Parts: sequence; structure tokens; C-alpha cells
Amino acid sequence: MTGFEVGAVVTGTVSAIPRPGAIGLFVDLDGERQGFVDVLILPRRPESWPAVGTKTTFEVLARRPGQVRLWPLAPEFRSGPLDNGVSEAQWRARKARYPEGAILAAEVSDVYAGSYLVRYEGGWSVLEDDGEPPEAGTRAVYQVVRHLDTTRRTLLRPGT
Repeated sequence: MTGFEVGAVVTGTVSAIPRPGAIGLFVDLDGERQGFVDVLILPRRPESWPAVGTKTTFEVLARRPGQVRLWPLAPEFRSGPLDNGVSEAQWRARKARYPEGAILAAEVSDVYAGSYLVRYEGGWSVLEDDGEPPEAGTRAVYQVVRHLDTTRRTLLRPGT
């Protein structure tokens, strides 16, 4: 899925809204992949959602088999900020404490199909895993790859 890494900014066209107000909408990502925007991210009123045919930009939140989960960058297509409950001051402090390249210890707290969530002092991160993910409760070291200011997420990779 080159080009659809978590945190990447992609352009897509809204291709379907199967049940307005109920599940979300689908996005054609240049015919290569299908994107999906969850109903919880979209405005509460479906009439405020982007219409089929609307071309706009998104941040890749996660990848699932055959589908890319997206977050609209245009504020009018969101229910509000997706700051993950992190205030501006908390975000600045996290970035200062864990700059890109930093190594930190974290524990796997949740495991999903193709990804897992790790928690560390002052934050959390979702990592994708195409193989066998670690078990919940596993502690390991991770490296800070990037900070995503738009969604206030920190991208990690397993450390060495």
C-alpha cells in the first residue's frame, strides 16, 4: 500500500454514502484503494457531509485490508477537531519530551486485526502489523518516527 502510510496526506473523491448519518462514507483514492470516513468524524447532520463527487484531502488514520481509514482535512467535513483529547499545551510538551528519533518504553494495551495500540508515559500510538502482533501486556522499546500535528498523534516503530 505504498503512498497510503499512516499520517500521509492523500486526495480522494467521495464515491458513496450508503446510509447517510449511519456509517460514514467511501472515498475513491485514484482507483487504487478505497478509503472510508467514519460517521463519528463527519458532521452530525448528513446534509453537511461532502457530496458524492467531492474531491478533497485526507490524512490516513489507519490501513485495513483493502481499505484506508481517513480523516478529512477540510474542517467543514468534520464534526470537530480530532485532537485525540490532547490540549495544545499537552501536545507541545509531548513533542518536546519525545522528539523524532527518541526511544521510549511502551506497553501493548490493545490488539486489533492488523494493528495494535501501545501506551507510554504521556501518550499512546497505534502501530500497524502485517504479521503476528505482540500480545497485550508486552513491554518493548519504540522509536518516535513522526509527530502528526493535525491529529496530534505520534507515530512509533519498534525500536532495536
